[in-house]
Amino acid sequence: MFAKRVKNAPRSFTRKILDVIGERDIISFAGGLPDESLFPHELIKNEVNNMLENMPKSMYQYSQSKGAVELRRELAKNYANSHEDQILITTGSQQGLDILCKAFINTGDTIIVEAPSYLAALNLFALYEANIVEVELTSRGVNTTQLEELFATKKPKFFYTIPTFQNPTGWSWSGECKKEVARLARKYSVIIIEDSPYNALKYEDADELDFEELIPELSVTLGTFSKTLVPDFRIGWMRADEKFLKVFQVMKENTDLLSPKFFQRIIAKMMKDGKLALHVETLKEKYKEKRDTMAKALEIEFGKTIEYETPKGGMFFWIKFDDDIDTMKLFDKVIKEGVAYVPGCVFFKGSKSSSYARLNFTNATLKEIKRGIKRLKKAFLAREI
Repeated sequence: MFAKRVKNAPRSFTRKILDVIGERDIISFAGGLPDESLFPHELIKNEVNNMLENMPKSMYQYSQSKGAVELRRELAKNYANSHEDQILITTGSQQGLDILCKAFINTGDTIIVEAPSYLAALNLFALYEANIVEVELTSRGVNTTQLEELFATKKPKFFYTIPTFQNPTGWSWSGECKKEVARLARKYSVIIIEDSPYNALKYEDADELDFEELIPELSVTLGTFSKTLVPDFRIGWMRADEKFLKVFQVMKENTDLLSPKFFQRIIAKMMKDGKLALHVETLKEKYKEKRDTMAKALEIEFGKTIEYETPKGGMFFWIKFDDDIDTMKLFDKVIKEGVAYVPGCVFFKGSKSSSYARLNFTNATLKEIKRGIKRLKKAFLAREI
């Protein structure tokens, strides 16, 4: 009855975890969730009321599939080489990924991803039956020697990357690595897909050079307001050269015609008035405190028994246990102790065994972070009992 892709469609492991812990006393470091206590409810309420009082009824009518021009104009200001006609508003950045798949991937086409990479992107690429090839990722960027070999021999449709505060690692590429990858992309005519959901959540100095600045003609940037405002608005965007954007627009029109523009205009006004920027500063202050609390808790409880780097931004710690520890097998003990993480294996092609785990620090309270890391240590010690 159903298409073959239905049988092959994997469900997100983090969503499975959220189902498991929903009715239990579990401190979750699993989902990449923002802190709902910091959602700017009063600000949104005031903006909504002002919009309802002043907008014409035409606001509710069909409009451009590109999105509200006010928002596209504000977003274009954040890029060095772009204007509003190079911005397409999407229903969350996940729709941007889906549009990319529709526009570029035929069954069996090769694409390159970092190892590890974003779980929902890996699942989507698999759904479209892409040949997913991994390139090694370190805390300073990808292995460019390996990447050049893949560009030359595999001739990929695109290279998908999250170079700033990456999910799941929290790592950021160096400027030198970005420049070298841009050079290779131009040399081999490979499109760079830069996913950038966490760029605004910067707690320390980090390289802000992006591919839109380095190689605008061969780069596509994905962005979202889910991490800096609220997820439920489901507003993201794509930035690309117009030759790409025209195709992306057609793909979107054949999916949902257009994204709701009511909240687009609210966000545009918040950006223009500087209110969104002020809110992001609050997030950065609070999230930095949470990050520092988790780093301290990991140091106290684990010392040198695990490896990790404190991220300069974003939402995640990427911790490594001893090589003989499979974090998927350890997960059952972790859940029994009342804490949750995401096992590292799900962030690699084929979900191979991994000694890594991803911990989210933005959603838990400071007290929960301390208690949760204590519980994680207890599960770690109980693994051989």
